[in-house]
Amino acid sequence: MALDDRKKLILRAIVESYIQNAEPVGSRSIAKNTMLNLSAATIRNEMGDLEELGYLTQPHTSAGRVPSSAGFRFYVDSLMEKYLMTAGEIAEMRELMLNKVREMDKIVKDVSAAFSNLTSLPTFGVLPSIEDAVIKNIKLVLIDEHTIMVIVADSSGLIKNKLLRLRESISDDVITELNGVLNANLTGMTVSEINLSNIIEVQNAVGVNVEILTSVLELVHEAISEIDKHEVFMEGSTNILRYPEYNNIEKIKEILGFFENKSSIDAMLRTLPAVKAGEVSVFIGDENPVTELKDNSVVISTYKAGKNMTGIIGVVGPMRMNYSKVVSGVDFFAKQLEKLLSNRLGEDVSDPDSDNKKDN
Repeated sequence: MALDDRKKLILRAIVESYIQNAEPVGSRSIAKNTMLNLSAATIRNEMGDLEELGYLTQPHTSAGRVPSSAGFRFYVDSLMEKYLMTAGEIAEMRELMLNKVREMDKIVKDVSAAFSNLTSLPTFGVLPSIEDAVIKNIKLVLIDEHTIMVIVADSSGLIKNKLLRLRESISDDVITELNGVLNANLTGMTVSEINLSNIIEVQNAVGVNVEILTSVLELVHEAISEIDKHEVFMEGSTNILRYPEYNNIEKIKEILGFFENKSSIDAMLRTLPAVKAGEVSVFIGDENPVTELKDNSVVISTYKAGKNMTGIIGVVGPMRMNYSKVVSGVDFFAKQLEKLLSNRLGEDVSDPDSDNKKDN
């Protein structure tokens, strides 16, 4: 059964009232606080129809109604108005984001933290997939005579550092020699081309300092492996405790346990339907593939870092979240993050908040 205009207006009023107050919504409050110009009895009948259609539920017999996951889905798809960020909000977001940082992973982490602070929701960021990135430089730095820092940088700007403690002392001359061997044999190769077999070949080609080189190569391989995997940042996980939906200790343990396990977040993202480039996707309640999120919603968008790398930024929160504002925020942050990374890589992109400028 298709919803007529009156049912749509009533459903929209109920969803927005519930988002704001976290309380079941009654027919009298809708009749009193909206511009519907309908009696409470008429609204009550319409609410009964919406409940039969699966868009509303009634927690208790004498209580008002709350939106179901289907009700939230219909609201997001058909009823929600685009939230237009104010000039002040845009300025605040930019101020939080435009800190000067050197590494891609720190940029994504800082942006996720800024987004979490502004939304009061747990926010996650996933580093771009960089399987085809080229190793740009491998550098060994002598910290003291027994300690080496191994620094691996790829063409995307991502840098990984590893510390190696040696039993025997090492000289600057040996460091210079090892730097030459590593860069002559490994730089210019893609991450996927460099594996343990390649590293062993480099080791066999060296006639001196083999023991030290073996330890260094193990750390180089470890750093390269970390560059190759999808790293997840979770920020503001305890923000979820601000919402009354999580006043049950078991729910708190379940959701915080999920947030603490970065592999669970990565696994969730791999099982969600693909998100179209430049769009924001909303997954409500049972649309989420993991048990811990069946009573929650996930809002995500992709961002580009260079021509061939794509990452993800998103939020997790109750089904009662302010979808209009969160969707606009995710879209803004994804585009700003894309601009930051593209500028860092020397690639031109269009102004990511031009739509907001036009609307404002």
